[in-house]
Amino acid sequence: MKRILTAVSIMLLMWVVAAQAQSSTPKPTPELKQEDVWVGDWLFSGTGKDSPTGPEYTVDWQMHSHWILGEFFLESDSTWKGNGQEAKWLEIGSYDPVKKTHIVSGFASDGTTWTLTATFDSTTCVENITVTGRDGKVSTCRNTWHFTTDGMAISGTEECEQDGVRWTGFTVKGTKSKTAH
Repeated sequence: MKRILTAVSIMLLMWVVAAQAQSSTPKPTPELKQEDVWVGDWLFSGTGKDSPTGPEYTVDWQMHSHWILGEFFLESDSTWKGNGQEAKWLEIGSYDPVKKTHIVSGFASDGTTWTLTATFDSTTCVENITVTGRDGKVSTCRNTWHFTTDGMAISGTEECEQDGVRWTGFTVKGTKSKTAH
């Protein structure tokens, strides 16, 4: 009886292993493909302002975005030059199928962090952001991006609020490199 039980257990285990090996590789949700518009190398220029009372300055911004981890996540590396300084940051984007929203977590070289949710339509992306500065101050921003129909150019504006005071964080225009990725 022990031999039969052992044989049946081994056969069952082999069936489970074989069934798992035959299962298809998980695929990202179709909604993630909306973020494809960001994939590539982007160059932005425009103006920025770090706070309601800070000076406005010229911005030069480079961003490289690509899919990672089975195309379930979008990684974006940026270099922002302006106001006499250079900042680098990393963002990781994903899609939450339960909440049905795009989510991004960001981390900057000065200790600033942010989270955002994004919505897309045919040529527009709207991001609602909560930013925590290295000083612990929290601000909320709303970025509105308008893409050309071919996805090769963009204009964007960031409107921010901190302690009840509003200001324009940046206004930029950008172009995507035609190089394939």
